[in-house]
Amino acid sequence: MRIISGFLLLLLCNHCLAQDSLKTCIAKRLENPPKIDGIADDSWSKVAGITDFVMNRPVEGGKPSHPTEVKVAYDDHAVYVFAIMYDDQPDSILHELGNRDDDGLNADFFRFVIDPYNLRQDAYDFGVYASGVQADLKFSDQTFNAVWESAVKITDKGWVAEMRIPYSAIRFPSKDIQEWGFQTTRYVRRTREFDQWALTPSTAANAEVYWGTLKGIDHIVTPVRLSLTPYVSSYLERSPEYTDATNYKYSNTFSYNAGADIKYGIDDRFTLDMTLLPDFGQVQSDNKVKNLSYQETIYNENRSFFKEGTDLFSKYDLFYTRRIGRTPSSFYDVPYIINDGEKIVENPSQVKLLNAVKLSGRTNNGTGIGIFNAVTDNMYATIEDPSGNKRKILTEPLTNYNVFVIDQQLNDFSNLNFINTNVIRSKGQDDANVSCFGYTLADKKNRYATDGYFTLSQKFHKLDPNSSDYNNTLGYKYFIGVRKINGNVQYGVSRQFISSNYDQLDLGYFTISNNINHRGYVTFNWFKPWKSFRDGNVSITIDQSENQLTHKLATFQTSLDFYSTLMSYNSIFGGFGINPVTCYDYYEPRIEGRFNQDDPFLVFLFWNQF
Repeated sequence: MRIISGFLLLLLCNHCLAQDSLKTCIAKRLENPPKIDGIADDSWSKVAGITDFVMNRPVEGGKPSHPTEVKVAYDDHAVYVFAIMYDDQPDSILHELGNRDDDGLNADFFRFVIDPYNLRQDAYDFGVYASGVQADLKFSDQTFNAVWESAVKITDKGWVAEMRIPYSAIRFPSKDIQEWGFQTTRYVRRTREFDQWALTPSTAANAEVYWGTLKGIDHIVTPVRLSLTPYVSSYLERSPEYTDATNYKYSNTFSYNAGADIKYGIDDRFTLDMTLLPDFGQVQSDNKVKNLSYQETIYNENRSFFKEGTDLFSKYDLFYTRRIGRTPSSFYDVPYIINDGEKIVENPSQVKLLNAVKLSGRTNNGTGIGIFNAVTDNMYATIEDPSGNKRKILTEPLTNYNVFVIDQQLNDFSNLNFINTNVIRSKGQDDANVSCFGYTLADKKNRYATDGYFTLSQKFHKLDPNSSDYNNTLGYKYFIGVRKINGNVQYGVSRQFISSNYDQLDLGYFTISNNINHRGYVTFNWFKPWKSFRDGNVSITIDQSENQLTHKLATFQTSLDFYSTLMSYNSIFGGFGINPVTCYDYYEPRIEGRFNQDDPFLVFLFWNQF
């Protein structure tokens, strides 16, 4: 432990050292904004461009086959980008159409990437294909979609991309003089050439450390970010109700709902989201999944309210938004607890969300803060006896959900964070509380890093509905790992411990408790052409896990995997895995004390992609 403590202290102290000098791009303030049409009007004639691009692929550090020029400007409302991708064969520029955010279209691609907080850990990525298709994301939130403008035009000199990114689409520090981390890239699809303005070594763990800096932007403020969306919805259902095998009558049911969504930008950095009596009937429904395993099916979040601040609330899998508004916990029990002759008149399949509020953002010094609260209503099944008398069965109690996150970004690769989730239920039902402290720390040159977290779960079970006494069940899990994150050869070791009483299921993702997991790996990467291979990697991984109480092996597997892109740009994948000993799965039987015995095995895999 003394060695580990000393290592952590060394990594933390290294962040006090200054970064090496980086490239600089100067943005120019415009009095008259350009028209976004892919044509260089008079506004751009006064803006100096950057042209010193460097090839990243296929020859790292080489001279690009075609020159590129990028100009950046701004005014009180937006940032503007004008890029000319010169090409001596404009008729060969690939420009396949596709949907927004499609990955890997058969088309040339241009990107404008900014890190407004200049902490080199997160960024906004705005890209456009030569066909005009937009693609945007946030490094910490792949679902990010903003409202911005772009236009492209293929000319006799190549192709042009023009962008307008309003300040309402991004978050930046509240200060007069802005300095943003900055990168811009170009991809020539037909030759697979990838050019960058600021070259990022392929062996780098954090490419943002090598980005340049965008300067010249000053005295800007975001516009008022306020939206109010009221709504009214109604549902009418007419369905047959059978009195016996041949006789039936039609019954009608009618329901309605009204509410509102509010989004307000408190300042340049923080956003307040509120929803009152939401109706998610217009949201894309989930695909049906038949799951026969003990693992839980994880669904994507399609409700826009829950997507703001995803980078903060998604830490350590402690906040699964689909727990809110889920199927009532006793929904499937109702048919088995009613009396003979009774019938189910109504049994709602979704918990009603009464209201929710969320505050998220990041301060000037990189401190991310997220606060979330939601309240769901009591849910009842309505039961009717043969005499027409009705009664109700509680299927889900009134519940309050709370989440608090604080995340301090340190320079380059490191951060410290804390998250707490809390679930309080009425009607004397179980409450829950989970708290976690975590970190990632790297040295100044981002060669080595250590990661870790410690999580404590508390489950409060009321012993008597008429008393205030609770039984508090404690559980915990922790993780610690050390790894080499830079260079052609990378490796690491880690340990995870999950106690038998650990439970984060009330608001978090499913996790297997009562486990001890160890992992070690070594990966060799090559990024320069060698004989028939353009690039690739080979990795060896050893995974070992055991039951925390019996100490019987659950997994002991060694695997070797390889991947390579050939000079022809075809790809090959392959490897093998071996489990040389008998292992014991205590979860698949789903009966306490029973287990599946998994015999030793050997598996080979190989496939290619053209």
